Amino acid sequence: MSVAIVGGLDRLKRLYEKKCVDMGYRVKVFSKRVPNLANRMLGMDGIVIFTGTVAHPMVAEATRVARMRNIPLERSHSSGVSALKRSLDSLSENEMRA
Repeated sequence: MSVAIVGGLDRLKRLYEKKCVDMGYRVKVFSKRVPNLANRMLGMDGIVIFTGTVAHPMVAEATRVARMRNIPLERSHSSGVSALKRSLDSLSENEMRA
């Protein structure tokens, strides 16, 4: 399963990636605004948005992509590694239900 993380802290990027790999996910982290965010999210099975540390236009674009492509979306105000773990657990529970 692959996950896109939108927002978060730059200094925690490696920890986000390590936690995802440890839990069996492939991950792309977008902590800063990047061009063509929608195209870079192709093939993602889930999206995690850290709403406390991300610009509103990025949230709007990630939400639009999730709706268009029917991708599960998790939001967390906190941007810590434990918040990421909770979001990934929730995504995997939703995946099992489907």
